[in-house]
Amino acid sequence: MKKTIGPKFRRALHFDFHTPPGIPNLLSNFDAEFFAEQLADAHVEYINFAARCNMGFSYYNTKVGKKYPGLGDRDILKEILDACHKRNIGVTAYINIGLDHDLAADHLDWLKVMRDGKIYADNKNSNFFRTMCYNSGYRAHLLEEIREIAAYDIDGVFCDCVEKRECYCPRCIADMTARGYDPHDHQAVMDYQYMLRDEFCHEIRAAADKPDLKFYFNGLPRSFELITHAEIECLPGGGSWGYDYFDSIAAYTRPLYEDRLYMSGRFQDEWGDFGGIKPVAAMQNDLYDAMMNSFGLSFGDHMHPVDGFEKEVAARVKTVFEEKMQYEPYTDDSENIVEAAILIPNIEYKSTLCTKGAIRILKELKVLFNIYTQDGDFSSAKLLFICEDVGINDTLKQKLQDFEKCGGKIIFAGSALELGKAAGLLDYVDLIGDDPADNAYFTTPANDMRWAMYAPCKLIKNIDGVEKAKYISNIFNFIWDGRQSYFYRPQGEETDYSAVVTKGNTACICFDLFKAYSDMFLAEHKLLVKELIDVLLPDRLIQVSGMPQSAVVSLTQNPTALVLHVKSTYPEIKMGRGIIEDHTYMKSATVSVSGCYQVKSLPDLKEVACRTEDGRTVFETGNILGYKAFLLC
Repeated sequence: MKKTIGPKFRRALHFDFHTPPGIPNLLSNFDAEFFAEQLADAHVEYINFAARCNMGFSYYNTKVGKKYPGLGDRDILKEILDACHKRNIGVTAYINIGLDHDLAADHLDWLKVMRDGKIYADNKNSNFFRTMCYNSGYRAHLLEEIREIAAYDIDGVFCDCVEKRECYCPRCIADMTARGYDPHDHQAVMDYQYMLRDEFCHEIRAAADKPDLKFYFNGLPRSFELITHAEIECLPGGGSWGYDYFDSIAAYTRPLYEDRLYMSGRFQDEWGDFGGIKPVAAMQNDLYDAMMNSFGLSFGDHMHPVDGFEKEVAARVKTVFEEKMQYEPYTDDSENIVEAAILIPNIEYKSTLCTKGAIRILKELKVLFNIYTQDGDFSSAKLLFICEDVGINDTLKQKLQDFEKCGGKIIFAGSALELGKAAGLLDYVDLIGDDPADNAYFTTPANDMRWAMYAPCKLIKNIDGVEKAKYISNIFNFIWDGRQSYFYRPQGEETDYSAVVTKGNTACICFDLFKAYSDMFLAEHKLLVKELIDVLLPDRLIQVSGMPQSAVVSLTQNPTALVLHVKSTYPEIKMGRGIIEDHTYMKSATVSVSGCYQVKSLPDLKEVACRTEDGRTVFETGNILGYKAFLLC
C-alpha cells in the first residue's frame, strides 16, 4: 500500500477551467482573496486548479505556452496559490497532457494519425476530435510547461487525459519498427502506444523534480507506480458512470493506497454543466459513499470564466462538508473491514458484467468485500469469489491451494470452473465441457420451479459433493428451420448434470451467475449465492433482519473508532438516469455484528440499546432517513 504524501485528502474541490477563446473580460470579477475566503468558509482543504486547460490556454505567466488573451500581467495560478496558502488550503496544478487544442491548430504535425489517415475525427462535438502525439515536438513542449508549473509553490500536479489511442504517424511507425513492434498489427500498435505513454509520464514526473508533490495521471492504470494516491472520478448522476461505479473501483483501490479521494461532481449532467447543480441530497449521498468506503471527498466544478466560484455551489458544498466534519473523528484514517474478496484478471481494472453482478449481490446481501487481481494479496479474506475467467498459471494455482488449506472458502462460477479444476479444488465434480444448449435452467429443493440461467453454462457431474441445484436443459435451441423461428425455448426435464455443488471449503456454480445477475437481476440467482454463503461462511461480520435490499452497510475502523455505516438512500430511475432528490426513509431493522460491543449513534454519541447473543451484538437501527452511523466500542 502506497504511503501518503503530505496531508491526506479530506475535503477538496476540483475546478475545471476549460475556456474557449472569445471572452474579453475573462475573470474580470474574480478576486483570489475572496475566492479563498469562499473556500475556507466552505471548509475546503484542497483544490485542483488549471495551470493550462485542454483548450490550450495557460493561466500563469508562461514563456512556452499561450496565455489566455486578455489576462495581461495577471498570473491567476500565483494569485490562487498565494491566497489559498495563507489559509492552509493546498493547491494542485491541473494540466491536460492529451489535449491542447490551440497548440494543435498551429501544429497539425503534432497530432495523432488514425488508422484511416485522418488527424480529425468526424464528430467535432467532443473534446477528443483531435489528440496530441507524444512522439512529436509536443513532448518537449509539454515537459517545458511542467518545469514552469513546478517552479511555483504547488502541492501537486494533476495530469489529465493521459492518452492511450492509436497513432500511425510517420514518427510512431518508424520508432515502433525500430523497437520491434509490427505496425501492421493493431494490437502491437496499441502496445507501443502504452509503452510510449508510460515512458512519457516518467519524463513528466522527472521534469517536475519535486519528490514531495502529490501526483496523479488520469487515464493510467490505477496501480501505476508514479501515482501517489487514489482519485476516483465519478459523476454518478451524469455521463456514463452511474451510481454503481464508485464503490466497485473503491473496493479495488482501497488495498493499493493510503490516501484516497472520491472525485464526484456538483453537476446535474456532465463536466461543463454550468447551469446545473445536483440537489444537496445527491451530494450528501456522495459523502456517505465516501465515508463508507474510507475515502476523502472532492466535488468537481467548472469555474465561471468571468465571475469565478458560484455562490450557490459554495453554499451546497459547505452544507455537505459541515456534515462530514461531524464524522471525521470517527472516519479519518479509516480502513474498511472486509470478509470477502472478488478475484479479477491481471489487467487494468474494468468493471466487467461478472464483477458488477458480484458487487451487486454482495452489497444486497450485506457481505463486506474488496476486489483483487490475481497478483493481489487476498489471503486475509475468509471467502473468495471467482466469477469469470481470470487466467490460469502455477502461481495462482498455488495461492488458491494455500488459501483453501488455511481455511479460506472459494466459490467458482461458470468460466472460472476450469481454474478450480486446474488447482485441484473441484475434484468432487467432473467438468464435461461447454453446454450445447443455448439456454438452460436449474431447480433447487426449495420448490420445483425451473429457473432460467440467462448465461453460458458448463456441464458438470457431481461425484461426491453435495448437490444444491440440479441442471435442467431446454427443449429447443434457437433455430430457423425455414418454416418456424424457435425463439420460444421452454424448460426440459431433469438430467444427470448438476447446477451447483459444494464440498468442504469450496462450491461451484455451472453458469456465469454473476453476469446473469447484472443482466437480469433474477432474485433466485442471489438467493442461490446466499445459500452458498450461509454454508461456507455462517458467522458473517454483519447479519440483518428487516433491512431492504437497497440499503448498504459497511464497517470502517480508524485508530480510535469502529463504525458501522447504514445508508438507505438510493437513486430513483427517471427515464433511464439515476437521480437523487430526496433521502429514502427506512424503517428500523435488526443488526447483528460479530463481537461484543456497546453501541452509540453518531455523531451525537447517544447510547443505543443492545444485547449480546452467542458472541454477537444485536441492536435496532431505529428509523433512518438517508444515512446513520453507529460507534461500536
